[in-house]
Amino acid sequence: MNKTHIALGICAGLLVVNTGFLFQISNRQKALEQQMANMQNQVMDSISVNTSSITQRMENILDKQSSLLSSSNFSVQKQDGAIVLLAEATPKAITDGEMAEFRVKKADGSVQSQKATLENGVWKAAMVTGLFDDGILSIAISSNGVTRQEELGSVSTAQYSNIDAQSQWGQNSSTLYLLVYPSDSFYEAKDIVKAEANVENANTGECFTVPMSLMDNPDDALEDVYTDEPMAPTPDVENLQRLGFSADFTNKFEEGTDYLITFSVTTTDGTVLSGGENSTSYRKEKAGGTTSLSGGSLTLQP
Repeated sequence: MNKTHIALGICAGLLVVNTGFLFQISNRQKALEQQMANMQNQVMDSISVNTSSITQRMENILDKQSSLLSSSNFSVQKQDGAIVLLAEATPKAITDGEMAEFRVKKADGSVQSQKATLENGVWKAAMVTGLFDDGILSIAISSNGVTRQEELGSVSTAQYSNIDAQSQWGQNSSTLYLLVYPSDSFYEAKDIVKAEANVENANTGECFTVPMSLMDNPDDALEDVYTDEPMAPTPDVENLQRLGFSADFTNKFEEGTDYLITFSVTTTDGTVLSGGENSTSYRKEKAGGTTSLSGGSLTLQP
């Protein structure tokens, strides 16, 4: 009996010890699982932070690579006698306090620039004559000490000009001339491919074209031409530029018929400048051996 009690006591003791070990193992397992869970959370948090950082960096890169302008188109206009270059800015131009300038890189590698001002969401710069040279036009925008540049396209001298021209009919011996003088132009003789006078018979609607030639000395031509009154307003010689065109209209008109004449110029870059309808007119009437001439000024716009 005593042996039985002793055996039971030993078994009970072993059971208690084993139970303690089991509890200890269980606690250690729970602690290990908690540790692993914590490590997993830390890793996930780290991945999340890194992903967010990478995403932000990618957004920054994409933002820097995005267009500096709302539209890559730019335009040139004549405002108050000045040629101005316009490019549509992004909304960030105001919020980020951006500054801008237009740059023209010439064939020799030199760069000319003109500061732009922001007016009603548009970058605007009055173009000085030097910037009309051929080259590559870009806009450079600065923000927070960083300057980025966006290419807009190639530009040429002949691209940026609205021509205001004055016309005059004249006769030299038996030759009838139409003389046209651009009075405000950045064009040179090398920029002109051809010039034409387009004539429409006001009665029948029939049309024909007369080629016009560049005059070597347009100012001198005025002195060589005498006109019969009345005539179109005589151009102000002091305001004449280097260009002048003449067309020979000898025997081109019928007496007593009205003709409407417009004037067009094609430049080396393909730009066609032309006068509006009724730019000038001509009516030949036989009255005491005189010729009646009438007309006005020509306005040429691209």
